[in-house]
Amino acid sequence: MDSDYVQNLRYKLQKRVRRLNASEWQVFHFVLKQFWAFLLQHPILSEVVRKLEAHTAELEGEIESIFSKRAAVVFDTEIEGAAGAYMVLKRCVESDNSQIEASTGRNYNGAGKMGEGLDAFRDMFVEPFYEYIDEQLDDSGLILALLRKYKHRTEWFRRAFLFDLWASDTSRGEKHLALDLYEYLFDGGIDFTIEPVSVSGEVDLVSSQTSPEPLIADAKIFDPGRGKGTDYIAKGFRQIYSYTLDYNQPVGYLIIYKTCEQDLKLPFANEAQATPFVQHNNKTIFFIVIDLYQYEASASKRGKLKYVELVKEKLWEDLDAAP
Repeated sequence: MDSDYVQNLRYKLQKRVRRLNASEWQVFHFVLKQFWAFLLQHPILSEVVRKLEAHTAELEGEIESIFSKRAAVVFDTEIEGAAGAYMVLKRCVESDNSQIEASTGRNYNGAGKMGEGLDAFRDMFVEPFYEYIDEQLDDSGLILALLRKYKHRTEWFRRAFLFDLWASDTSRGEKHLALDLYEYLFDGGIDFTIEPVSVSGEVDLVSSQTSPEPLIADAKIFDPGRGKGTDYIAKGFRQIYSYTLDYNQPVGYLIIYKTCEQDLKLPFANEAQATPFVQHNNKTIFFIVIDLYQYEASASKRGKLKYVELVKEKLWEDLDAAP
């Protein structure tokens, strides 16, 4: 990612965090809501936040005890601290209680004054969350944002080129498309190596070299007429899921190139999610669908949308069948 862009984004983030830290307890709740809206409306910051959600599955009980039992929960690792902070902040933002942050902070220092409680809240939740977001701007947290940008760039400017690249050699077209993706990530500032066997075309896994978190990604074709329908996509999901287990990583990415007229309907996608994903056994797999099909008519003249639905239960069936 361009260093000047990251620096500018970091400055915007710092400015809003300073305002948050300077706010008195009487108005902190409302400033936090504004800060949260800024995060979710920014494409890169929102994707960093989405990735953090992958670490929250096992913390539900502890977070609930913070609010229902006024427990002073302390997390064991930095990533748990960041994920827990995210869950606490999200719950506060969604609350109608304008004093919830200061009251929650008082669980940790036993303070009688609201201002002292808010100071504890900042120390326990605002700072760990902010530090995580800031660090991820130089790390693999940008992967999802880059993949979304790659989708837009491909569909807008390279659709015909990549479709022809695939069509000229469909037996190896999937590998050619995967290499185009990896080249884009490399140009975007992501340093990685491709598994040695991939040099001959068997691209399956990309491993990050500058982060302790490997990048788990795979590319698949969606084209039911050529035998690459929802069963094939489910198989790709199983492969990504297996990689997350092998490398002990919480997140994987399945990039799907659609080379047919039929749309791929993902039943787990909704308007609140910038990128569709499913969670299973504390693993999160993101689905990025890239449309390469060459339509003869414009969107307004194509008639009724034709689609094939990926049944969510099929994903679990394949996992149960995995060796």
